[in-house]
Amino acid sequence: MAVRAATKTKSKPKKRATRTRSRATSAPKKSARPSSDLQKYRELLLAEKARLEAELREIDNRTARLSESERASELSSYEDHPADLASETFEREKDLAIGESVESLLNQVNNALEKIERGTFGICDACGRPIKKARLQAMPFATLCVSCQGQLER
Repeated sequence: MAVRAATKTKSKPKKRATRTRSRATSAPKKSARPSSDLQKYRELLLAEKARLEAELREIDNRTARLSESERASELSSYEDHPADLASETFEREKDLAIGESVESLLNQVNNALEKIERGTFGICDACGRPIKKARLQAMPFATLCVSCQGQLER
């Protein structure tokens, strides 16, 4: 009987404290960046926004000039060489593609500025962990940490 009593006391399960884990999909984490860093990133983003907007204006001006030259050539009595027409078409298509890329970057910059205002700047959208400072210095509009970006690109 003494053996049984000892066995019973050993087999009693111990109660463990349970911890609840928060998920990255719950409430967005607040940025842990100091306000001086946030101000620096805001200035970088605003400068990039101004540069992108200036680039969009330049592209719009170029496409407007091409359109005006097209209208003028239609009224001309001289025939346009097919190579000239192809070059104009190529330039117009190139400007449109560059314009779309610049607009996409501008949207990313605006989203990063909104994240600063909400207090979620520098937090990975996928895993909820902080984005490293070096990544944010290189790409202040980054929304994913390096590991999540790598997984996305695979």
